[in-house]
Amino acid sequence: MRRAPEKTNPGRQGSEMDNPATTTPEWRALLSPPRQTVARIERAGIPTRPGVYAWFHSGECVYLGKASNLRARLATHLSTSLDLSRSTLRSWVAVRELGLTREYTRRRPTVMDAAQVGVVSSWLRECDLTWNVTPTNEDAVALESALLAAWRPPINAA
Repeated sequence: MRRAPEKTNPGRQGSEMDNPATTTPEWRALLSPPRQTVARIERAGIPTRPGVYAWFHSGECVYLGKASNLRARLATHLSTSLDLSRSTLRSWVAVRELGLTREYTRRRPTVMDAAQVGVVSSWLRECDLTWNVTPTNEDAVALESALLAAWRPPINAA
């Protein structure tokens, strides 16, 4: 069900490959598919099925998530809305890149100005993304749990 990416980052360098925990079968399966450059992803090409997804910045896996509908969940992360509260990933990027507090970025609604959202969106467009479709939402929950039990990417660990 995965469409051919326009541009991939085949390199598997970064802390996830330096960590023996990511050699589990679950991590190998998630890290092995080609990565798609976020700036080039077409939302219509993202499956509407459940699954697990991973974001990579500068070759490092920085965030792992699950979704009952990959397209809908990833659209939330890819949004350029001034409200960051619906996306844990966007919220943590604002904390890391803008020095905002987590409490502020999770407030609903978080109203950011366009320049702040631009910083978050720009950082995310520099990322690569991959996902694995699962048969059911329960399988996605179990897979994410197994992956995070073995190793937590930096944003998940924050």
